[in-house]
Amino acid sequence: MIGDFGHFAPVKKLKLLCALWFGWVSVGLTGCVSDLLARKIVTAPNRQGAPWPAKGSEAVERFDQTYAQQWRVPAGAPAVELAVAVVEPGDYAFRYGAMIETRKDGRRVPKYSADWKPRSADAPVVAARGTIVILHGFLVTRETMMHWALFLAQQGFRAVLVDLRGHGQSTGEWITFGANEAGDLVKVMDELQHRDLAPAGVGVLGSSYGAVMALHWAARDARVKAVVALEPFSDPREAVTEFAHGFPPFKQQIGGVGAETFATALQRAAGLGGFAWSEVNVLESVRRLRWPVLFFHGADDTWIAPEHSRRLLAVATAGSRLVVVPGDNHETLSARLDPISYDVLEWFEQHGAASAAAMATTIL
Repeated sequence: MIGDFGHFAPVKKLKLLCALWFGWVSVGLTGCVSDLLARKIVTAPNRQGAPWPAKGSEAVERFDQTYAQQWRVPAGAPAVELAVAVVEPGDYAFRYGAMIETRKDGRRVPKYSADWKPRSADAPVVAARGTIVILHGFLVTRETMMHWALFLAQQGFRAVLVDLRGHGQSTGEWITFGANEAGDLVKVMDELQHRDLAPAGVGVLGSSYGAVMALHWAARDARVKAVVALEPFSDPREAVTEFAHGFPPFKQQIGGVGAETFATALQRAAGLGGFAWSEVNVLESVRRLRWPVLFFHGADDTWIAPEHSRRLLAVATAGSRLVVVPGDNHETLSARLDPISYDVLEWFEQHGAASAAAMATTIL
């Protein structure tokens, strides 16, 4: 049993990283803030500290026992290696509990627990109904999406977890909000097909930053057949500013940083990362998609407002849908399966992520 699994431990890690990232603002000289902020916007999160979970921990052992395969994919210019792990379809006796706490200040925060049986060496081979690539959010790692991988694997899908560039066990000096990440994911797809793990293409489930990477990838790779985007942003520059002012550990530390300083920092950040903000126009990527998208957003999300998903829906292919979930915020929506998990499953079944021959295969 791993208590408080999913996003509880990573959220603690996230708060620590945030203190490291922005603690300097309260003591920095005004003239230096934009330069420092620019660097922090695009510096790879895993260069700011050890990724969660720590190597050698009980959690890592449990994850490693669950993965059927792990490998690294070279990608990019600048060159990176992406860490990829596969959860094959099967019965993991997966149990997942989510509890939402309301604190005295009114903030709703998630607490989770999970239990499952790691994959056994003699587990029967189950033909996958399809392959779903799962992409994590900003500052965290692929392990924070393991609850989604296990849920989909129980339903007969092969789940592929990827550490995005600069996160978790992947390499990379800078993050680029999709300018390089979309090409990275094309290379992951090439490798999946080389290994005969996604002959008919893939569906993609992404959360927050990972949802936007999914949209950029799908816009340039026709092998992506279906996308579910949880709490994405429509404009990365707006999202950076909004998140920085909405995430509680940032509020006091950057309260004095004004819009002009942020604008300067964002421009300098793109130069450091070697990209242009025009290259990561999320609305334009969604306009280019051939397939409809299923969007979810928490109605109470103050880190990335639901308006971002509404803007994306407005330019998305006919048949796209947006579900705004009452009572959910940025922390709680993707970290718990209910009430959206079976809507996600149905979307993948109906939009080409499940092969017709294997539609009847369900483990749970």
